Amino acid sequence: MHDAQVIPKGAPRFRGPSQGAARDTPPEANVYRVILTGVKLRPMTAADLGAVLALNGTAEGLVEPLSADRLDWLRLIAAHAVVVDLDDVPVGFVLTFTPGSAYDGLAFEAFTQTYADRFLLIERIVVAPDHRRTGIATQVYRAIERAAKPFDRAVAAVPTNTPAITFHTTRGYTEIAEQRLPNGTTTVLVSKELAE
Repeated sequence: MHDAQVIPKGAPRFRGPSQGAARDTPPEANVYRVILTGVKLRPMTAADLGAVLALNGTAEGLVEPLSADRLDWLRLIAAHAVVVDLDDVPVGFVLTFTPGSAYDGLAFEAFTQTYADRFLLIERIVVAPDHRRTGIATQVYRAIERAAKPFDRAVAAVPTNTPAITFHTTRGYTEIAEQRLPNGTTTVLVSKELAE
């Protein structure tokens, strides 16, 4: 058990017969398609680890640091481990996880307690600084939200006092809780219900 405190915001809890059961990612939850001219989503491979670690380093303070071993493990257990290419050059990446995976994040535990097996966690999305605010993240979120529809909702943990809060609010995410982390910082847990 992690040493984090979740402060509920009154969000409903899903309680069903399959609570906590592992779910397979359905075939229609495919995020690999062209999203903008020259921008492609593709599966992350071991050959991408160096580029992905470098991209992760550009988002210091927004996402947790990653070692090569941790990234490789996350890539292998993720529902989606995706590289965002612009003209065949990696300019971003995204990692998502579904209930029942071996992922060990604090927010994942909180979302599992709240929604059981009815969510897709967007664990991190990183876009290179030169390509931020160009629509890439919005297009990636659209693809991920399409993939999350079978799970009823997309969820994320967003650092407080960052532009990511506004980005998520604009996309229709609502705050369901604040989570105090062991290092003393706070993240906002957000959720977006996805209608069929």
